[in-house]
Amino acid sequence: MPSNSPGDDIGIGVFFGDITGRAGHIIYREPPRELTIYWEMMVQKNQDGSQTFGVSVTCDFQYWSNPKGERISEERQLVLLRALRDWLHVQGKRSSIDLPPDLSEEPESCLWKGCQRGRLKHFYYCKQHYDTASLASIR
Repeated sequence: MPSNSPGDDIGIGVFFGDITGRAGHIIYREPPRELTIYWEMMVQKNQDGSQTFGVSVTCDFQYWSNPKGERISEERQLVLLRALRDWLHVQGKRSSIDLPPDLSEEPESCLWKGCQRGRLKHFYYCKQHYDTASLASIR
């Protein structure tokens, strides 16, 4: 059953997927393009020592699955990452691409070359570069 992601008003397509079982695929359609996103269940350890189940996402956001090999701009990759994150949240799933719970910034600058933004508390990067690093980690 299709589920529209938050942000349809900004040109986001539709995510399809049933996140039950141990693993599967989420399909993102933005006609005439399509992106296949692999997911599998994972266990996350919380700061208090408890454990919760989440979804680990793997996808090469650099290229569309269909038409095969068509490049996705970095700006669009970031839009898709954020939309997928929102869609998973609406599905009630924590994921490997979630933002950290505390989005406050520290006075120190982001360590991304040339970036002057404040970095996220307990991280080396600002929110934008946290997303860029998330894209690299799920390929």
